[in-house]
Amino acid sequence: MTDEHYDDLPARLVSPGPGGSGRTSWEVTPKGLNIIEELAGRGCHLTTIAQVLGMHVATLREVRKRDPEVDEAYQRGLAREHDALVGNLRQAADEGNVVASIYLLKAKHALYDQPSPHSATNVQVNVDNSGVLVVPAKQSMAEFLEERRAAGMYEGPRVDAVKRIPGQKKPDISEGVLDPETRRSD
Repeated sequence: MTDEHYDDLPARLVSPGPGGSGRTSWEVTPKGLNIIEELAGRGCHLTTIAQVLGMHVATLREVRKRDPEVDEAYQRGLAREHDALVGNLRQAADEGNVVASIYLLKAKHALYDQPSPHSATNVQVNVDNSGVLVVPAKQSMAEFLEERRAAGMYEGPRVDAVKRIPGQKKPDISEGVLDPETRRSD
């Protein structure tokens, strides 16, 4: 077979040389370099690229270590994929996608929710919210307090003993005054 025939292959196994001493090795052709770059640019796994070249993934890893051209083709493909994905994220962020914007800030500009342990202004704030009562939207205040009382988690006044709960709508005056305290505007 001629060398022209081998150039049509993406990779070929090369004999050890004259005298047959040494071991055979894989050589990636220019066609193979283009395939590596294209598939890496499409996000294909290294195993898939190796399969297309006709070799095992471990062999392709060894070829990448030995042949800088092969690794450069792979890195160019990864860079092309990276640029395309960042472009898609950037477009989504420009169209108002908040999650894409946050991700880009974190990934591209090292903006994190937590301060760096190496930063000089490492401030910790503790907030005691034990006095805050959070009532689920599906329950009224009275239902919530009765549920807590039944579970033994609340010992305050009974709901039916309270004439007016702060934040609750004031009763209509035309119905008569239920309690003299309700006239106050507090």
